[in-house]
Amino acid sequence: MTTLLVAAVARETRYVTAAISSSRTERRAGYDLTVGRLGLSPVALLLTGVGAVRASAAASAVLAVEPFARILNFGVGGAYPNSGLNIGDLTIAVSECDPQSGILTPEGFRDLGGLGFPLAPAFPNKLDLQNEWTETLAARLPDAQPVGVASVHCCSGTDALAAEMETRSDSEVEAMEGFALACAARKAGIPFAEIRAISNFTGDRDRQRWNLDLACDRLAAAVRQAFGEG
Repeated sequence: MTTLLVAAVARETRYVTAAISSSRTERRAGYDLTVGRLGLSPVALLLTGVGAVRASAAASAVLAVEPFARILNFGVGGAYPNSGLNIGDLTIAVSECDPQSGILTPEGFRDLGGLGFPLAPAFPNKLDLQNEWTETLAARLPDAQPVGVASVHCCSGTDALAAEMETRSDSEVEAMEGFALACAARKAGIPFAEIRAISNFTGDRDRQRWNLDLACDRLAAAVRQAFGEG
């Protein structure tokens, strides 16, 4: 069956879209999908928009009307201060978490599990993403560094928040959609994997370093390589 490729915005997908052969646009559940092949693999590319709410709504709607074999979420991400990552590095997620859904008390942060409404088995709302699909991608992308990804609702635009989120999540990379998409994939009973290229460092916004073009180029090359293209 078809692999559902999922990204937030068109800039992250421009070179991937160009590589999809025999492409056509098909409408599913109110969303336009670019359908075709990468290498010998049938794929459908979905743009969700930025953030967990949009990602969850789009993926869940599409998955409800058409079966897919698996999901690959790809996009750019920000590196946490102590991650050891550099701009342009390629990463593959071995875990995903939502480190902000919960309650902040005088004793510290408690995730939704601590409030009796667990989102995931581990703190903070953390999912293990190591599966056969992730292992396959890791073998095809030997330069991809295994990382934990934190899906945030409020990005770390200050040094203090970046340090807090890095420590709380025990992750190396910050993004926004992966946790929601991983949950949608689990609900549908299909494998999920996530690759991210580092576009920036988290921390004080006026001192952040960015290179979106480099990250998007690296991302596109990785997606094509994952499917035997290029």
